[in-house]
Amino acid sequence: MSTFIPKYIVLLIALFLLNGCEAEAKNTEQNKVEQELSALKQEVSELKKQLATIGSQVKDIHNIALASQQPKHKTLTTQENFDNNDALAKLGEASAGLAIVEFSDYQCPYCKRYVDTTFTKLRANFIDKGKLKYIARDFPLGFHKQAKGAAIAANCSLQQGAYWPMREQLFNNMRQLGDELYQSSAEQLDLDMDQFTKCLEDEAVLAKVEQDMNYGSSLGIRGTPSFLVGKVEDGHLINPTLLVGAQSYETFAAVLNELAAAPAQEAGE
Repeated sequence: MSTFIPKYIVLLIALFLLNGCEAEAKNTEQNKVEQELSALKQEVSELKKQLATIGSQVKDIHNIALASQQPKHKTLTTQENFDNNDALAKLGEASAGLAIVEFSDYQCPYCKRYVDTTFTKLRANFIDKGKLKYIARDFPLGFHKQAKGAAIAANCSLQQGAYWPMREQLFNNMRQLGDELYQSSAEQLDLDMDQFTKCLEDEAVLAKVEQDMNYGSSLGIRGTPSFLVGKVEDGHLINPTLLVGAQSYETFAAVLNELAAAPAQEAGE
């Protein structure tokens, strides 16, 4: 005799199995969610630890910065002819008791930063007030292909009393350094163009730039901008401080004010 299973029993069995599958699926999904939440909690915990470590490092860096407001510098021997017999580009009173000798490169972005942010303040607060004699020398770096030509153009402008406005033109257009810029800038400054053009090819001007470079190298200068900062006595720059980099106005002011306050005999020690 064949076995007969009523349809409603089949339906009940199917419904039971379906509910069981749904319950199992829900349990599986819930377990998955719980695992993901657990993983997220662990990641958040790790992130908190990392943030705490970073915070501690930032605090350490801040403390180090506060503890080293004065930049590291080198003291050099007294420079007897620091202004090259008064033949260099300069600003300020000849009788000023303090002096800065700048070594710069017209293709150096740090030199431009210094000119834009620090030099103008030094000029207003020290140079124009008769406290500081400021001398510019050239130190074009070998990997800046246009820097030496720009230095020659600036020195050719010096011959016609237009060094400082030409310097401003060169720094303001440092991406366009080249003969076209030198010629157009000289025209804007109303220079004698024949004299200027001949000067650009003058070996003596090139030799002056190279003399600056050799002098800077002899002092241990390797990068730009670099500065000799010192007290002037009897035409000598007494034991100048060598500052390297685009230092802030506050750094220069602190060094200059300290030098100005020091007795004459201490400056030479």
